[in-house]
Amino acid sequence: MRPTYLRDINEEEKNKLYAMIDDDSSKGAGYRAKIILLRNEGYTVPEIRRKTNHHDNNIRKWIHRFNGHGIIDSIVSSRKHGHDALNITDDIENEIVRIASANPRELGLKFSTWSLRVLAGYVMEKKIVGSISHAEIRNVLLKHGIEWRHSKIVLSKSKGPDYDLKKAY
Repeated sequence: MRPTYLRDINEEEKNKLYAMIDDDSSKGAGYRAKIILLRNEGYTVPEIRRKTNHHDNNIRKWIHRFNGHGIIDSIVSSRKHGHDALNITDDIENEIVRIASANPRELGLKFSTWSLRVLAGYVMEKKIVGSISHAEIRNVLLKHGIEWRHSKIVLSKSKGPDYDLKKAY
């Protein structure tokens, strides 16, 4: 694999990067600055990985962002993800648990088991929350002691007439 390119860094940028490493209030910008400085000193991505314990793809990402956008727009003001943290209240959690515990047919739907993704879509469709992922749904359910098995939850403990016969196969 060819080396990851880093553009030339001027003295002013170097000084800012070194200052970021020492600044505890930079919230992650310090390790990103260290990655840039190590690459500038000639270290390869695998060598930087061993020194910083960060994944190669993330190291390359920060180098490429620095090349394209400079210090301020790529390292300092970078966001971890593209959305705001979801604030789920106890009322919202209780409503999600209530819906997950109900048989979808009783809610007028044409299926009898929930998947996490379908449950997330239903919760958003009913405007309980504006946006929620299936992973966040899983976390809410686990918090309330509902263990999700694969893609569906067993809604009743009753066994059908052919249960033992089907289980044998």
